[in-house]
Amino acid sequence: MLLVTFLISAFAATGLAQAPTGYRTVYITSMVDTKFVVVPKSATSGSAIVVQTLTSKPEQQWYLKEGNTTIQLADSKLCLDAGAKSNWKDMGAITLKDCSDTETAQKWNVMADGRIALIASSPQECIDLQYMRATANNPVGLYSCAGLGNTGAKDKGINWPLANATTTP
Repeated sequence: MLLVTFLISAFAATGLAQAPTGYRTVYITSMVDTKFVVVPKSATSGSAIVVQTLTSKPEQQWYLKEGNTTIQLADSKLCLDAGAKSNWKDMGAITLKDCSDTETAQKWNVMADGRIALIASSPQECIDLQYMRATANNPVGLYSCAGLGNTGAKDKGINWPLANATTTP
């Protein structure tokens, strides 16, 4: 019995916990440099969202699904949150917040072309690598889904290829 408990704890610690039904576990990589992934500065409510070099650790993994979804930090009850409606603009901050089924600031559209849009924003705002700088601790925020020069998903700063956490990108 003790061995079974130990093994379950070990699997959970290595990031093998299951995603919610219908969701998958991914790394949100940057099109600017796919060696960088979206992470919170810390796994606490209110923490800023930044990019860090991929290390394939569980704290860099997210639960999400294609289309309309919440984006939940793996093995936590924290979700990406765009804050108050007044923040839904270019350079608006994204943080972690306790997941809520009713929070419009936590409803995202994961598009097939790599953009991730805040559903309730108008004009549409997408997750953005600020200043297109793939460097450790560079902020991740919001930017127009139209992209620089109205190039849409061709704007690498708003394009986030998803890599299954079971494989290394």
